[in-house]
Amino acid sequence: MTAQTHEYEVLVLGAGLVGLASAVALAQQGLRVAVLERQSLVARPDEEWDSRIYAISPGNVDWLAGLGVWPLLAQERLCDVDSMQIYGDQGAGLRMDAYQANLARLSVIVEGKRLQFALQERLQALEVPVFEQCALSHAQWRAPCYTLHAAQDVSYSAALLVAADGAASWLRQQADIAVQRHDYAQMGVVANFACEHDHGGRAFQWFFNDHEYGQSILAWLPLPQQQMSMVWSSSNPHAQALLGMDAEALAQKVSAAGQHRLGHLKLVTPAQAFPLSMQTPERLVKPGLALVGDAAHLVHPLAGQGVNLGLRDVKLLVETLAGKNQKSQAGRGHVGDLSLLRGYERARKADMMHMRVLTHGLATLYARPSSWLGLLRNEGLGWLDQRPALKKTLIQQAVI
Repeated sequence: MTAQTHEYEVLVLGAGLVGLASAVALAQQGLRVAVLERQSLVARPDEEWDSRIYAISPGNVDWLAGLGVWPLLAQERLCDVDSMQIYGDQGAGLRMDAYQANLARLSVIVEGKRLQFALQERLQALEVPVFEQCALSHAQWRAPCYTLHAAQDVSYSAALLVAADGAASWLRQQADIAVQRHDYAQMGVVANFACEHDHGGRAFQWFFNDHEYGQSILAWLPLPQQQMSMVWSSSNPHAQALLGMDAEALAQKVSAAGQHRLGHLKLVTPAQAFPLSMQTPERLVKPGLALVGDAAHLVHPLAGQGVNLGLRDVKLLVETLAGKNQKSQAGRGHVGDLSLLRGYERARKADMMHMRVLTHGLATLYARPSSWLGLLRNEGLGWLDQRPALKKTLIQQAVI
């Protein structure tokens, strides 16, 4: 059998949200791009609600709109978050309000599968090839063209490989990039509920540290049609207990934990769970390689910023390759050049570090039973709530 090689300027490995967004953004820069995905692409979503939802920052909403992706979403399935109420474990509270920060909204809630399908539609319109069920065997790192080998003498080569293939990134492993990993011994339990009372565009978050709910964090995010999506980050035993409950028992448990803020709840989508960990690779780039999304960073979901970080990765990478980064004058023929890619790495490290410190610090702070730490974290919430100027600054930084 004759060997077959598909040649492109950029290959994106992974057809999740960040990978597809990478391919769309790079294609719109005029680069010849292809996507490799080991599984099948998502089918057109039906009317059932997706249990995996994302709070997309206004800055990323605008960016996705500029890519022609956001208009492809059914607007009636989106929900603006206008405010967020945070409760400490000793009665302290913090309210974050878009209006007080001179913003139209804090974020927009979107279902994962619907956003993924919209990205797929945009790729199709741009005539970007997507190779589904692509089983790769090994990578060949030979400049200036880097090659990914598959079965039956098929290979794919490009000047730049973009690793968007998740936390367990195969491509990152092929590049021998080590990672530091911290396992929280927790799971994030997700489910959607219909609510008795209107949420009014409000999100809620509770930090627990007691006998009933353990050391856990419960978040409610507003959905259209008087529904809300829950993310309950808790210890593995507590998460397994939640998963073992029937629909009515789970709804009662979640409603009680949330102080019945939205009245009686009814389960809409079955509960699912995913393990929680923090992960940091030793580097984000090598010659011909850039890491984005979960391949580049994994943080605790308490701030809901994982996918936003990934989309910001893509924005910076595309700006760097387009020559918008004034520190780099490399042209398109050098998209895999290490000096160019290091500009992307430097630009992303501060944002990643900030989010890593914030999420890990809060998760650790609320996981400790110490009485003086309890006083500190609750006094801190109350102190911040009384400083509107500081709150406004923090909110405006978070919505980028």
